[in-house]
Amino acid sequence: MRRFAVLATAVLFAAGAAACGSSSKPAASSNPTTSIASGTSSPPTTSSTPTTQAKIDCSGTSAYVTDIGVPGAFKPVTPDTLTVVTSLPGPGFWVGSDNDPAKVTSGYEYDIAKAMQQAFGLSKLVVRNENFDSITAGSVTNYDVALSQVTINCKRAKVVKFTIPYFASNQGILVNKGTTVPDLATAKKIQWAVQSSTTAADLLATIKPDHDPKVFQSLSDAYAALQAKQVDAVLIDITINLGEAQQSKGKFEVVGQFDIPSGPDNYGGILPKGSTNGPAVNAVLKSLADSGQLASFAAHSLGGDPGSVPVIKVP
Repeated sequence: MRRFAVLATAVLFAAGAAACGSSSKPAASSNPTTSIASGTSSPPTTSSTPTTQAKIDCSGTSAYVTDIGVPGAFKPVTPDTLTVVTSLPGPGFWVGSDNDPAKVTSGYEYDIAKAMQQAFGLSKLVVRNENFDSITAGSVTNYDVALSQVTINCKRAKVVKFTIPYFASNQGILVNKGTTVPDLATAKKIQWAVQSSTTAADLLATIKPDHDPKVFQSLSDAYAALQAKQVDAVLIDITINLGEAQQSKGKFEVVGQFDIPSGPDNYGGILPKGSTNGPAVNAVLKSLADSGQLASFAAHSLGGDPGSVPVIKVP
């Protein structure tokens, strides 16, 4: 997925890094709401603080809002409240619970949400758990911004608005400890699991494995299938898989990541299609990147150095 400057990895954010892709996330669970008062190198990097603005062109139009405004222009849907939606679980990004946002107390995207709340001068942060497919389809309403490891791509940009990117990631290979996937030939032979509506599924369509991947609505179900040895590997953003491996207490490990010609997936916040808050949100994200806070959030919350994971190049 990427490297962090803090983790001896490269940084590529500032006003937005890019590439058309998508992230994987599980379906939302019960307890849906809580209220709380530079460049890349080889191996490919995960990045949390862009230093150059990458472009994602969709027939002559940017896939994300590029304007940088001022935080004071932000207008919340609920007075004095920042309403954020995500899809749990989000290992490393939302930490504290896999299904109850009321118990989330830290994590990379949680820290971004808290920083936004403070920058906008709002007294409350409300986090709501929603279905990932619904978030990316634009059917979720009554919120300010979605932070859910969503990769910016042109298909999604037709139904939602994206902020500038705040993180970039390759797809990582999670397996039961002892399984090896050293090369593309091996990757073609094994049984994969993916979450629906993710770029992991798109990547496997390019790799063309011998067996059709098993597709799960929830990432949790994909991990359960891996533990039960119903599948050989789960493909998802490498930082998500690193977080899962860390939580598995030695059962799982990340043994590789795919380097694709278009570069890593780039996460952006999602805004409702009619929202005018893009420039204000971008102002906060750019400030967090420029000040090094995004890199600090990543170093604190994400479970390992993606730059240490072997790379498999995809032609």
